Amino acid sequence: MSRLPCVACINDLSGYGRCSLTTALPVLSVLGVQACPVPTAVLSKHTGLAGYAFTDLTDFLPAYLQSWHDLQFDMIYSGFLGAEGQMNTVRDFFITQKKQNPHCTVLLDTVMGDNGKLYDTYTPALCRAMRTLVSYADIITPNVTEACLLTDTPYHGETLHTTEAVTLAEQLAALGSKAVVITGIVREDIICNMTYIGGEYTFDAVHRTKCLFSGTGDLFASVLCAALARGCALPDAVNTAGKFLSAVTQYTKQQGAPAEEGLRFEPLLRTLEDYL
Repeated sequence: MSRLPCVACINDLSGYGRCSLTTALPVLSVLGVQACPVPTAVLSKHTGLAGYAFTDLTDFLPAYLQSWHDLQFDMIYSGFLGAEGQMNTVRDFFITQKKQNPHCTVLLDTVMGDNGKLYDTYTPALCRAMRTLVSYADIITPNVTEACLLTDTPYHGETLHTTEAVTLAEQLAALGSKAVVITGIVREDIICNMTYIGGEYTFDAVHRTKCLFSGTGDLFASVLCAALARGCALPDAVNTAGKFLSAVTQYTKQQGAPAEEGLRFEPLLRTLEDYL
């Protein structure tokens, strides 16, 4: 009997608003990947919506992950982390899993901010902790804002010339990650995602939908993770994630869906296999 690829998905769980675990779990599952959730917090709605209830699971996280000491994962996919204690616990989990399975790939989505600003829940101390956590990851997926925050580079917008993007990627790689994917680089009517591995880089360009939907980074990283778990090479996985995200974004805009409710990816999940 063949074994399904198995991924530990570390992220928050928002009851309403498509993001984090409610995006990762269906995306990985539809591509035949076993998704094992690690909730870092539970929210009634994502933080872009008013009046949400929130429970921080930082204190529960060590026992949760310790109970997995006898398990081995093909990948670890880590998303939003909202406390320094969480980052320390997740770092230890990275280390433990790598010792048990040297082939385990750690994908770290460095969720910190967007449009040149930190998220309201983020602090300078958390930024420093994330910079440290990057050194334990195999692949990181910062957007332009996060790339600038991690490297102390002034932010001048989402439009980056090739030399600027490569310089950012070099600085990010110097933090210790084996591969860097900078997402959301704007080039007029297209969006580029740049993959940087060992001094070599490639750009993937897709149609730009000029509307900002909540959870786009989560969908991109989730598809990327699923494709990697299926055995795709990183540049091919980035291409798959970019194309699917573009299709979902265009569909969501055509449907007239409110941006704060996130991307309507559910009707297109059945087509995701076609993008591999």
